[in-house]
Amino acid sequence: MITRIISKAKGTFNKTSLNTRKYFFEDAVQFPPLHVEMGDDIKYLTGKILNAGSGNWRSIDEYVNGEVINQDIFEDPKIDIVSPLHKIPVDDLYFDSVLCNAVLEHVSNPKDVIDEIYRVTKKGGYFYLCVPFMQPEHLCPTDFQRYTLDGLKKIVSDAGFQIIKADGSGLNVYHTLAWIIQEWLYSKRSIKYYMLRALFFPILRRKTRTSKHYVHTIASTYRIISQKPNGLSSNI
Repeated sequence: MITRIISKAKGTFNKTSLNTRKYFFEDAVQFPPLHVEMGDDIKYLTGKILNAGSGNWRSIDEYVNGEVINQDIFEDPKIDIVSPLHKIPVDDLYFDSVLCNAVLEHVSNPKDVIDEIYRVTKKGGYFYLCVPFMQPEHLCPTDFQRYTLDGLKKIVSDAGFQIIKADGSGLNVYHTLAWIIQEWLYSKRSIKYYMLRALFFPILRRKTRTSKHYVHTIASTYRIISQKPNGLSSNI
C-alpha cells in the first residue's frame, strides 16, 4: 500500500505543479452549498433579500421565498448593486431580510457595515450573519479579522438588532482541521508533502462531507440570526 502511494506521488510530482487538484490531491476541505450550510435557518430570508457581498458564485435564488438582490464591489452580470457595503445606495428600510455570509472578515470597517445593514433593513426584518472563527487567512482581496461568538453578538446588538440565535454554522470540526492541514501541506513542493496529502486528504474530504461532529471552541464559523426591532421609537 505504502509503495503504491509513493509511486503515485512520485509520478504526480514529476508531471504536475504545486497547485495540482487532481485525484487524491484535490483540496482536503469540501464545503457544502450555502443553502445546505444554512439549513432550516434559510427560512428567515424572505421578501426583498439583500445578499451582501454575494460574489458571483453563491446563488440562493432558488432556495428562498423572495427576490434576491446581490451586492458586491465589482461589476458582474450576477451583481445587482455595485457598492461598498458601508454605502449601499438604497433608501432606509428597503430590505425585508439580509444575508451576509463569510464577508465581514474582508472589510476594514465592520461596525460601519453592520450599521449600514441595520439602516437598510425594514423593521421586523431579519439579518443572517456568518463569519469565520478558526479559518486560515484567505484574501478576497483583503482579510482583516476573525470573531468569537461573543464578539459577533456585541457588534450586532450594538447596531440595534435583537439576537434570536447564536451558534456555529452547519460546518463540522473537520472543516476546521482540513483547511489548516491543507494550507500546511500545500506549503511545500516535495515528495514527502505529496505523500502526506495522499494519506490525509481523502480522509479529510470524506469527513468534511459526512461528519456531524461539531466542536464549539474550534468552530470554523459562527453565525448570528437577529431581527430589527419593530418599535416606533426611531425612524430607522
